[in-house]
Amino acid sequence: MRTTRAGTISPDDRKVHVTQSVSTIFQFRAIDWGMEHCELHVAIPPMDRPTTLALYRLNATVPVDISTLSFNVRPPRVAKLGNIVLGQDSLNWYRKLSCVTDDVLVFELGCSEDESSGSCDIEWWQAHKDTAPGQCSTTL
Repeated sequence: MRTTRAGTISPDDRKVHVTQSVSTIFQFRAIDWGMEHCELHVAIPPMDRPTTLALYRLNATVPVDISTLSFNVRPPRVAKLGNIVLGQDSLNWYRKLSCVTDDVLVFELGCSEDESSGSCDIEWWQAHKDTAPGQCSTTL
């Protein structure tokens, strides 16, 4: 990571990993003035086997400190935004959210509680310049 006048910037390529015991947390800051509506987009390519993920909004008003982040100290879940069902077709899931300038938006992507034990185990590298194999992004 590096710090700029606009804030902390993470590396362009990030590993997304989800199992029954591991989830991925990602965060964004709304920086466009006067844009009270945000859209969260999740685009994922076809998967070998069907898996259901759950996407949660976390209760955070300041950026999460990733150097101390763990399951025990992660912000609490405040809302389930929905299940994301991965399968043989590409997926382009999105959700509209309310946001104001300087809002910190923090999300957790984990296995759905409906997923049987051991059947949820996926990972991919989110490549900044490529849309494959997976991409999670937000549009403000």
